[in-house]
Amino acid sequence: MAQSRPAKGTPRSVTLRDVAEHVAVSPFTVSVVLNGAKSNTRVSAATREKIVRAAKDLGYRPNVLARALQKKSTNILGLYFGYGHLEPHDPFHAEVLTGLQRGCEQTQKDLMIHYSFHRYSVDEVFSELVGGKIDGLVLIASPNDPLVAKVIGSQLPVVAMTDAIEGIPSVIADDPAGSHAIAEHLHKKGHRVVLYRTCPGESDSASRRQAAFEERASELGISTIVGRTSNWKGLVENQEADLLKRKDELGITAAVCWGDPSAYALITYCKANGISIPNDLAVVGFNGIELPVEPAHHLTTVRAYWSKVAQTAVHQLVNRLDGKDVPPLTVLPVEFFCGDTA
Repeated sequence: MAQSRPAKGTPRSVTLRDVAEHVAVSPFTVSVVLNGAKSNTRVSAATREKIVRAAKDLGYRPNVLARALQKKSTNILGLYFGYGHLEPHDPFHAEVLTGLQRGCEQTQKDLMIHYSFHRYSVDEVFSELVGGKIDGLVLIASPNDPLVAKVIGSQLPVVAMTDAIEGIPSVIADDPAGSHAIAEHLHKKGHRVVLYRTCPGESDSASRRQAAFEERASELGISTIVGRTSNWKGLVENQEADLLKRKDELGITAAVCWGDPSAYALITYCKANGISIPNDLAVVGFNGIELPVEPAHHLTTVRAYWSKVAQTAVHQLVNRLDGKDVPPLTVLPVEFFCGDTA
């Protein structure tokens, strides 16, 4: 069979053999020095220095794929985000990415991001994840995401974050503790009827928050009226607008929002409709991520340190790759912050 040749004018890649001939040593010796090949061969400091200098001068680049196949490791961790696209300008997304990058830096890993692209089938996405490009996966997805069952049944090491997923080690924030703190704060302030703005989609974390708030609020004698929107940015839609128009009739004096963006959107709506914050309506959020600009109000919220959650998820995943046991659930503490909105 005829061997293929580089196209005319295309520079040929420098090989280990080229470096070896330049230094007058064997290609195996060069591989020991440059690629870390396992061997009992001893290479003197002088020869090692000549090899490194020659590789630099000749422009040698190691074959990363070949090295990965040899070591059965790519040194790359994957992130699968099951809620559409990661938006770097979104405070939560930015916080998660920062934590993942810090975790990878600390563990000397690289990061590859995968999305839930709708133009690909679940099988195609799964094949991409287990195709050998990554050593393990950090998963941010609803437990009902169709990819989750496939990942659980595979040999790919996985750690979930934000949403707890049964069958996968998970790192989450203490959502119930945060919601309990909100209910207790509002009770001390004298609120007895609260509008709870729910998450517009499926989220284990948001569900835990709502359930914990309603339970603690009920124990404290606070009634909860559920408000719904289909908008992830928290825009007030018809059902909630009607509740807010009737808030005095219903006795609503406070609103608890599943996330900070929902709270800020509500504050904007209230200002446009003559509802004073917090005099007419107290507003509480959840997440506590600092905004890039100074907001008009310092939001009363729960700080859930998502960067630390993501960082911890990376360390747990690396521990799994190293053959260490990791707990099925790691819960990181949250902190209640009293701003000027409630």
